[in-house]
Parts: sequence; structure tokens; C-alpha cells
Amino acid sequence: MEEKDITTKIQETADKYVKILQDSGKSVLSKLDIEKQKAEIRSDIGHIARDLSRIYEKLGRDYYNKKVTGVAIESENDTMDLIRSKEKLIELLNEKLDNLE
Repeated sequence: MEEKDITTKIQETADKYVKILQDSGKSVLSKLDIEKQKAEIRSDIGHIARDLSRIYEKLGRDYYNKKVTGVAIESENDTMDLIRSKEKLIELLNEKLDNLE
């Protein structure tokens, strides 16, 4: 009987440690998923920021040309709307990133 008790205790202990390892593995995977999401969001923010820089550069060239030639900027309102939308998108992505941390 004593041998059976020892075997049962060993099995229970082994089961306990297997469960702990499984739970730890799930926790690690969950943390890795969160870090992956954060990296993707940071990448998206970087791409949008580069787009925004190009839009600002275009706006500056258009403004310069308007000052030099006196010709109105045709797409000024569209450009301003695009800037506002890109800035808002960056703001929302930063909020999402903050919520993951």
C-alpha cells in the first residue's frame, strides 16, 4: 500500500508541476502576443509619421509656390484634412499602445 501512496504522490506532484509549466507557458505566449501587437502599432505609427512628413513637405512647397507665383493652392483643404486625419490616427494608435502597457 505504501508504494501505491508514493506513486500517487509522485503523480500528483508531477501533474501539479506540469500545470504550472503550462500556465507559465500560456502567460509567456500572452506577453509575447502583447509585445508583438505593440511592435506592430509602433511600426504603423512610424509609417504614418513618415507619410505626415511628406504631406507637410508638400504643403510647404505649395505654400512657397503660392507666395512666389500668387497662384492659389488647389488642394489646400484636402491637404489640411489629410494632415488632421493622419494626426488623429497617430493619436488613436498611441492611446491603443498605452492601453497595452
